[in-house]
Amino acid sequence: MPTPAPGGPDEGLSFTDREILSTATHPDFRAWLARVRHIGGCQHPVHLVGHTLTVDASTGRLVHSFTSAEQPHGRLTIACGNRRQSRCEPCARLHQGDTYHLVVSGLAGGKGLPDTVRSHPRVFVTFTAPSFGPVHRHTTDKPCRPSRGRRGLVCGHGRPLWCLDRHTSGDPLTGAPLCADCYDYPAAVLWNAHTRDLWQRLHRNLYEAIATTRGISRTAVRNAVRVAYAKVAEYQRRGSVHFHAVMRFDGPTPDAPPPAWATLALLVRTIRTATRRVHLAVPGLDTILRFGAQLDIRPILPGHHGDDLTERAVASYIAKYVTKPEVAGITVDRPIRDAITISVLPVTDHARTLIRICWTLASRAEYKSLNLRRWAHQLGYRGHIATKSRAYSTTYTALRAAREQHRRDHNDQEETSDDIDTITDKDWTYTGNGHTPGQAMFADGIADDLRTAREAAHDARMSVDTHQETCNEHDY
Repeated sequence: MPTPAPGGPDEGLSFTDREILSTATHPDFRAWLARVRHIGGCQHPVHLVGHTLTVDASTGRLVHSFTSAEQPHGRLTIACGNRRQSRCEPCARLHQGDTYHLVVSGLAGGKGLPDTVRSHPRVFVTFTAPSFGPVHRHTTDKPCRPSRGRRGLVCGHGRPLWCLDRHTSGDPLTGAPLCADCYDYPAAVLWNAHTRDLWQRLHRNLYEAIATTRGISRTAVRNAVRVAYAKVAEYQRRGSVHFHAVMRFDGPTPDAPPPAWATLALLVRTIRTATRRVHLAVPGLDTILRFGAQLDIRPILPGHHGDDLTERAVASYIAKYVTKPEVAGITVDRPIRDAITISVLPVTDHARTLIRICWTLASRAEYKSLNLRRWAHQLGYRGHIATKSRAYSTTYTALRAAREQHRRDHNDQEETSDDIDTITDKDWTYTGNGHTPGQAMFADGIADDLRTAREAAHDARMSVDTHQETCNEHDY
């Protein structure tokens, strides 16, 4: 920004004040403010120039036009849509809400799914990674690794196999190996890189386990029952990914009930059997990749007040981790461009070693397809944070389309008649992203206002729900 002229109206103002003044006095300020409010106060919006033209296919008459020239500053500003809270809180909040509705509709119905799915057997499962070596644990009431039976025991590198400290969740030692030389770093990285393959084997094994239990073919099983799921990936402090998943028995289609023999007990038994049978041999690695021995399976209850694990609780839990996949000191939210950067990343020594192993393994021919350098910031994990089976519930695309339709209906925007056969020509070019410092301050204010309004609406809904439950308890 040029230095203010002596005696000018902004002489003596701080940089922040000059930025705010420059933004607020721009001729397009009010229109720009309305646009930023429309995209929820996005912190890193994307800017486009171009047009969308709709013409009558039979006559060539222009039916509707939308150009960037009509927009503030001569460009169309759209939300970045980033799901990471560390990158853009408003867009992450929106993605979190979409994930909640996606998960809860698969449990309670809605969004095109009948509410009869509530009667289907369904469970909440946590799949863990195997051990790659003993690590320091987060404990509060007992030592990390009690010395009983271990005092005096050391590994092959002379390091003790016990630890009497108590580590907080933010302690850099939490999740770090007792002996870095004993820890199987290559296997830990390749586990993260192959979780997608392991999950596919698990899903296939589910039907094989049911077929074995029932004594029928896999084709017959798939014609009678389907296993629908939605899952989210979460990083443990040791840097290994584990999955939280909702799994549900359906009939041949989601709106059909599963057969009578497809019980909750069978679902639990099937998941345990299928998980034990998963194994994957990786070239250049002596270890066979498997899921961890710890497998937590809990039934999901219909959703009454006071239940331990309800539909809403599960949906909220999964939605929370979709926007917070990064673990402080363990992963970073941007790709790593060069090896020199690794040494200055704000991560623990353990995480830094995992990242360096990603960088090193990427140079080996057998791991070229894994793109480990591209995914080094995620410690080799290259899958989506949240995924689901096709039949579980609605999709993010459908939720975004419904939200956009609601906006059009709310704003009374004119739509093209369905009776007219039209041709649409779209030509848009990326020109940049982000706000100026002054614009960022106003955008942050809009995001804060919207957050306050959401919290107030949530508190009001909770108050109404509590009152309604009280009335029901007293049979008013």
